[in-house]
Amino acid sequence: MSLIHRTPSTDTLAWRAKVAVVVPATNTVVQPEMESMRPAGVTNHVTRMQLPPRPYDDQAAYKKALETEEGKLEEALALVMVCEPHVVAHGHSIHSFRGDGERALAEEQRLEQLCGVPFVTPSRAVLAGLKAIGQPQRIAILTPYWPPADAMIADFFRACGYDVVATHGLKSTGPTAVARFTAEQVMQGFADVDHPQAEVLVHVGTNLPVSAMTPAIEKRFGKPMIGVNVATYWHALRRLGIQDALPGMGLLGEKY
Repeated sequence: MSLIHRTPSTDTLAWRAKVAVVVPATNTVVQPEMESMRPAGVTNHVTRMQLPPRPYDDQAAYKKALETEEGKLEEALALVMVCEPHVVAHGHSIHSFRGDGERALAEEQRLEQLCGVPFVTPSRAVLAGLKAIGQPQRIAILTPYWPPADAMIADFFRACGYDVVATHGLKSTGPTAVARFTAEQVMQGFADVDHPQAEVLVHVGTNLPVSAMTPAIEKRFGKPMIGVNVATYWHALRRLGIQDALPGMGLLGEKY
């Protein structure tokens, strides 16, 4: 058994489950968004991981960082697992979209073995969300990233059998800048990526404040939207057998 293992426990406030949430140190969106989705009897417990800066002003270095950078995930997990959570929700998306579905599954399994509880990675959660709503095949993807990251994410979905009909990156100038995109800019981003052939919209990038906008996005464009933070928290709850709806979080959270 790994030294990071702890037997999950309930308590007075967490009489159903504790959710450990891992976010990059710069991320200011995952914590409040997942707190807004939290059902009664479930408590969230956030830990922060350090990540090296990604040089957005040098696209060759940016691409290399996407392929090779590592963060201090295991150190962050060691801090949070001592509170005895039932599941870990990883609030950092880009690393989980490297390669293909098999690589994503292997990484999720490695982390589950390390922690001894279900571990939910964003890429696997989005795939689960797509499957839950009927597995539409033609997708359009919005990110806060630059072209190398958009291409990597599109390649991941193609390797998983999806037809990526459009991608659009908002080209954030740094990790904390992602959280400063306004609702109007986010909505315009979805307008820019929306494609007549797209059956579903997908959002990747956990620091982009999208979750509460999901119903408005779905209403405006007339198609479902699978957002990475909603999908990750939804999947964490479902893996524990908690079937509560997530009000105000769109089709996936409310119906599935």
